Amino acid sequence: MLLPMSSLNLVVPSSAVSEIIGYSTPQKLDGSSDWFLGVVLWRGAYVPVVSLEVMCSLDSVHLGPRSRIGVIYNPEKDDDLPYIGLHMQDIPRAYLAESDSMESGNDVGISQYLLSTVDDEQFQRAIPNLDAMFAELKPQFNAEVVERLNQ
Repeated sequence: MLLPMSSLNLVVPSSAVSEIIGYSTPQKLDGSSDWFLGVVLWRGAYVPVVSLEVMCSLDSVHLGPRSRIGVIYNPEKDDDLPYIGLHMQDIPRAYLAESDSMESGNDVGISQYLLSTVDDEQFQRAIPNLDAMFAELKPQFNAEVVERLNQ
């Protein structure tokens, strides 16, 4: 699946995406990092929303009429942090990653939150490092924070 951002496009397996929801302004948490936009209530659970572009020092958050939040599963199956919301600029699209039409991009100086870049015949895309993103978020969004939100 191709998740469009402002300055890059992410490639993630469709099985990693739980749902794409319309953008609603996240509730900001005191003392959180600038890339941690806040939380949204989704299906009765608080989902932390992050800007990968801000995490990677690539761009600032741009809100537009087509902005979305991609709810992504935690690959580590952590009950305290089962999902992360990724701020996106547009509606995601199906993307068939074919090895014969792709080549490895230039990964020199790539952010720790990106595993690799991939070039195909049309665009450069990036593969996110979901483990690193969840690990960075965990100290700022945990069971204690959820408990305070539920009060």
